[in-house]
Amino acid sequence: MSRETEKVLKQLTKYMMEHQDELRNGVSENDLAQRFMEEYNASLQPNDVLEEPQTADDYMELAENVSAKKKKLEYLSKALELEPDNLDASRMIAEVSAKKPEELLDAFSALLEKGDFLMEREGYFRDGIGEFWGILETRPYMRLRHSYFELLIQCGMMSKAVNEGERLLELCENDNLGIRYELMHLYAYFENEDGALALHKKYDGYEESQMLLPLAVLYYKKGIFERSIEYLRRLAKVNKDAKRFFRIVSKNGPDKLLEEMGLYGYRPFTIEELIDEYLTNRHLFDSASYFFDWAYRNMRKPSQSTAASK
Repeated sequence: MSRETEKVLKQLTKYMMEHQDELRNGVSENDLAQRFMEEYNASLQPNDVLEEPQTADDYMELAENVSAKKKKLEYLSKALELEPDNLDASRMIAEVSAKKPEELLDAFSALLEKGDFLMEREGYFRDGIGEFWGILETRPYMRLRHSYFELLIQCGMMSKAVNEGERLLELCENDNLGIRYELMHLYAYFENEDGALALHKKYDGYEESQMLLPLAVLYYKKGIFERSIEYLRRLAKVNKDAKRFFRIVSKNGPDKLLEEMGLYGYRPFTIEELIDEYLTNRHLFDSASYFFDWAYRNMRKPSQSTAASK
């Protein structure tokens, strides 16, 4: 969901609250929502007419569309003046202002304390656990936690990242942010078989490259080669380019992968998906650099599981 859509939903929620009397007097929610959209569309300015920013969302949209750091901070500060508890604006200010990763870590930690207080105060920790992405008001908090999670990985703080990833999935069980994929790679990095299998079982609706490949690496790292080959076979069924991917990494090295990115960028179930996964999770794949040569040899001879020990 785009920021513009979230902005409209916020206004719709406010409109509904302001017209509670009509709802109680028999006007349906659908009719009220339709009237809101008609009024909202009528209020939109033509493209050539500049409208003065009025809300925090307006200023944040302006901040996202400028590259100058000073101007970006000016817009974000305006947004924060209008909404002092706006976690999106605070997070973006931290990201723009921090000169070093440790400064950003400190800023995010402080913001998370504030976010925890806000979520507790509004009752979301009591009534919303598991549904945080489905609640519009908790999305800024989820974006903050997700940014912190990715920063921990970038800083090599893997144990902390695991804890953060598990907390994110606790808050949003549907995993709208794709945390399960990064967490699966972290479990494989630590050779945490129980955690990896439990995660895969929880989200086993589809066979996904981002789940099968790290499981193959995990069992390779543990020396359970037959299980690793099993997941490689499943990966080859899901992703038609899996063998080509392993051949390129094995024969030419990872630098050659960028040349394989298609004109259309990321596409699921193709080599682009595997390349994106590889580049995003180098911490795992760099920890098992011989895996790709081994995997390519065994994928060429999928029926010979005994080749695993060669």
